Amino acid sequence: MKSSFATHHAGWIMGAHAHPTFEISIVLEGQGSFFYDGFTHALEPGHVLLIPSHCLHDYSSDSRIRFGVLEAGSMPEEVGKLFQQLVQGEAPRVLLLSSIALEQYETLFKQWLRMISGPLQEETSCLVTWTQLFILFLIQHQNSEKLQLSIAASADFIRKNLSSEISISDLAKRCRLSESAYRALFKEGYRLSPKQYLQQCRIEEAKWLLRSTNRPIQLIGEQIGFSSIHSFSAWFQKKEGSSPSDWRKSQQGQLH
Repeated sequence: MKSSFATHHAGWIMGAHAHPTFEISIVLEGQGSFFYDGFTHALEPGHVLLIPSHCLHDYSSDSRIRFGVLEAGSMPEEVGKLFQQLVQGEAPRVLLLSSIALEQYETLFKQWLRMISGPLQEETSCLVTWTQLFILFLIQHQNSEKLQLSIAASADFIRKNLSSEISISDLAKRCRLSESAYRALFKEGYRLSPKQYLQQCRIEEAKWLLRSTNRPIQLIGEQIGFSSIHSFSAWFQKKEGSSPSDWRKSQQGQLH
């Protein structure tokens, strides 16, 4: 197994190559190109390259470019099946992570590199489990390579501004699209309408804050856009079948 952050200068050309392992490489910074069987794909931060074993491919850079690279071989069958679930065939595939998901992936990747830089007590189990974790993360957060970067940026804007009033017309203007075109492209990319995506982000953030902090329920509600504890509690009850306080207690093992 090979894994590292790899940085290359502008004008770098790797050269056509293949390897017996499957590869997951993610662009963290910079621009470049990916080549496979006469196909060229422009690369930007957030692009994920999924390359099956023995596939001849190449890279080049237009600017300084930095990758997070994982080449994994000798994996159990279940790991191979997970990877194939992402690739969906024998040819390489390009996915796109939002800037928020990219930041989370990079943090996870740093922890991975730190762990494998030291002695591993259960080496095989560790390598397999972490490889599964990266693949599952990508399955959870993947977006089609056809997703416009402006649409991905608008989704990040929604997630970063949960406490604000967000209008579809403003988001469409940010993307230089009509409202109908924006809604259609957003749903194609995320399989949710912008409103549904906002609600999903709110419930995810609420659960995260309830699990990981002791912040008052009212403050959590305000952080995700609710003006009162009553409106937040009623919304959460409808979504999860229990009040925020009871849900928090159940996660902390305080309900008997």
